[in-house]
Amino acid sequence: ALPIWGGAIVDVVDEILSHNPNAAGLAINWHIFGSSGQDKADYSRGVLERFTRRAQNDFGDPQGKNVWYTGNTYVKITANPRRINFFGNAHFANYFENFHVVNENAEPLKISGHNCPVTTEKIVIHHYVTKSREEYTKKVQRGNADHFDNHYNIKTFDHDNRNEEFDDGILKYRAMRAKTYQPPDKSRADERLFTALMTNLSPTFLTNTPPQFYAGKMETFLTCRAVAAYLKTKLKDATPAKFFEEASIKAMLQTLASGGMSFADVRLLLRELPDLLSLPYPVVKDLRNACLNIIPQIMNVMHLNNLWKDYAELDYLQRLLKTFRG
Repeated sequence: ALPIWGGAIVDVVDEILSHNPNAAGLAINWHIFGSSGQDKADYSRGVLERFTRRAQNDFGDPQGKNVWYTGNTYVKITANPRRINFFGNAHFANYFENFHVVNENAEPLKISGHNCPVTTEKIVIHHYVTKSREEYTKKVQRGNADHFDNHYNIKTFDHDNRNEEFDDGILKYRAMRAKTYQPPDKSRADERLFTALMTNLSPTFLTNTPPQFYAGKMETFLTCRAVAAYLKTKLKDATPAKFFEEASIKAMLQTLASGGMSFADVRLLLRELPDLLSLPYPVVKDLRNACLNIIPQIMNVMHLNNLWKDYAELDYLQRLLKTFRG
């Protein structure tokens, strides 16, 4: 991904998503780069230097109807995995209720998997779909990575071999980033993770913390539990990590009791239940009982909205929970 203004990619993504509280991910348009007139592969130079000609910005399928039309209207998504229900393909995710993907202007997409008109002022992906004709021939022989059928052929090369515009923006961006980039300091990574856990969980250790504190924080506490579980595998003495893992589950229970949960929050928790119920903490049994109480309410909502697939899944989970003894 290439932020045009030269900033760090993570900062650009965070800035865009901060403008839309219901944004679960950022859809990034790409630029289709062609062969730059090269028939033979020249591996003595890198891809960025070799291919500097691309399609015009508006090249693409504005209606998003042709699944194999790899124009610039197509997007790739960087998303919060805890807000994704499932992936349809690499370009399209189905999100939990009230969440959606946005373009670089923080606007929800009108067509799944496509953003039209193409927007590439803040961030863009350079898609070197053809490279040289020799490299594309090898691509045809290799076939698709995610499909049994192979849709690559010489016709798709001719279609995607776009060279109308000169664009060396990624080389300029690389030069700008080289002046300011500092590799991450990993020497105290575990310490910083423990600091983050303490910051997020310390209010839950107090008896006078108001219920309002827990409202809307299910995702935060699920993330805390995931961090603590990671630290358990990294440290010789896992006791502190186990303490924070148990504290995270207690915080989830408090969040359930607060009543300040969205439909998506509940579904996030239910997705994690198989892992949570396998843990050896006494609070796990309380969490199981709390979920048994809330599942019928969620099933009723699904019933009223004819969400029968989700209803059936929850019915199955409910029956499994009733057999759990902890």
